Amino acid sequence: MTLRIHAFPLSPRAFKVLAVAHHLGIDYEFVLCDLAAGTQRTPEFTRLNLNQRMPVLEEDGWSLWESNAIALFLAAKTPRDGFLPAGERGRADVNRWMFWESAHWDPACAILVFERFVKAAFNRGAPDSAEIEKGLAQFHRCAGVLNEHLKGREFLCGDGLSVADFSVGAALIMADKAAFPLEAYPEIRRWYAALTALPAWQKTLAMSQLPKAA
Repeated sequence: MTLRIHAFPLSPRAFKVLAVAHHLGIDYEFVLCDLAAGTQRTPEFTRLNLNQRMPVLEEDGWSLWESNAIALFLAAKTPRDGFLPAGERGRADVNRWMFWESAHWDPACAILVFERFVKAAFNRGAPDSAEIEKGLAQFHRCAGVLNEHLKGREFLCGDGLSVADFSVGAALIMADKAAFPLEAYPEIRRWYAALTALPAWQKTLAMSQLPKAA
């Protein structure tokens, strides 16, 4: 039985999936979905995900897309104490933060990533100042929520590390490249420093480089 993860590791959405796999010690085959080369638009990839987006998990002829769905699948596949809580309220708490990440945090961060990094890295034109202002407003609104929640807490949910930390924390791999304004959010910086110290985080960061031009 072969489990494959099709991903572009520099993307936070891919990063979270790969980091979860590494943290749980899941054996998988990595398949680069090179966004710069348009791999996501090939017929082969489109058969795995009609949305033509990565990451995608492939196992025994079955494919799963949406990064948080994949992260939850991996966490359920390889149970570890607290990483995916067994109790109803604990599981709901994890789900809440992962849904919040998809609906609010990821879109806010993505605007700044696109305008301040992707455009330059992939020759997509000049940054749009109006879009940056919109992204900053959304970022500050979300960062304020996250920073306040983290006060007095080591991790997002319960007493220990969970899959929700990987989901929400993944966007911050782009903090420097996209100049996220984190100066006013000490709790986020403290929490993220703990994530970056994890061996799984370091292993995934080592994969997160732009593919070399042919």
